[in-house]
Amino acid sequence: MEKNFTLSVDMLGSETNVVDILKGLNQSLLRNINFKFLLFGDEKEVSKKIKKYDKLNQVSKIIHCEDFISMDDKPTDILRQRKNTSMYLAINSVKEKLADAVLSFGNTGALMSLSTLHIKTLKEIKRPSIASIWPNLNGESIVLDLGANTKLDSRYLVDNAILGSSLASIIFKIDNPTIGLLNVGTEDIKGSEEIRLTSDKLKALTINSVMNYRGYVEGSDISHGKTNVVVTDGFTGNIALKTAEGTAKLFQSHLTDAFKSSVLSKIGYFLSSLAMKSVRERLDPRVHNCGILTGLNSLVIKCHGKSEFRGVSYAADIVYSLLFNDVNRKIKHYVAEIQSRAQY
Repeated sequence: MEKNFTLSVDMLGSETNVVDILKGLNQSLLRNINFKFLLFGDEKEVSKKIKKYDKLNQVSKIIHCEDFISMDDKPTDILRQRKNTSMYLAINSVKEKLADAVLSFGNTGALMSLSTLHIKTLKEIKRPSIASIWPNLNGESIVLDLGANTKLDSRYLVDNAILGSSLASIIFKIDNPTIGLLNVGTEDIKGSEEIRLTSDKLKALTINSVMNYRGYVEGSDISHGKTNVVVTDGFTGNIALKTAEGTAKLFQSHLTDAFKSSVLSKIGYFLSSLAMKSVRERLDPRVHNCGILTGLNSLVIKCHGKSEFRGVSYAADIVYSLLFNDVNRKIKHYVAEIQSRAQY
């Protein structure tokens, strides 16, 4: 008998509305029938709107919350107080083993700080990072870090390679995923001293058959799908993420305008509508909008602060897949193997 997985959902503190959250969770539940949910939000509102989804209602428990962490709240202030917020209670439910993972749409800094403090990092990992799944010409790739650690440090970058490899092997179902280190060029002399040091460490781990490092990659290589995993620091990664999201929206806008420009264009769009719909969905930043907080003792997922039901459903599916495949056990295995073969 398959194990049930419980997901705690922080439903307050963002622009994502209750209707989209419930619709997205319900869609994921139809695919992942062993899901259960703890919903932290306004009990009156959630109870009223969840009635539309009978099955979701049956496997959900609503925990009433009035206080929440806003996007403007500082993580340092939150750590000292606000223990009745929806985010704190959702994270605490995982700490108390009442749930297996957390999904939030709220303040990223607060989510990272509270998760690190209460759920804590795996002892083998120095700092957690935020990973995301990006579409490319060959399929998809894992990119990390996207904002958790803005400091450029070879220790954190090697950790990111470990975490990214673990995620890629589970999500993409591939052995020995390829790893690239984001840099300003592919030549060995390019990049800062810390980047070159990281590259040397990853090369050593590859020689020992621990990893599959392929060297430096540039920004354009992410969309080309040159490697399964792209490793970078949080500062660079966050800028790359926002640039990619903006480019996707620009492309969609121009494409829409082009098909509306003439009668022939509208006919062309009608004839190719199915193909164009597929392209739109593949590049839609509203879908690929979840960040996976990796390196923690339990799984935490951060969705965009203004997510639609497609993004919620996609994020819940990712949570289920990672829990089903025991991602943390695999990460621990990777780290133990590395520590037995090399010092980094």
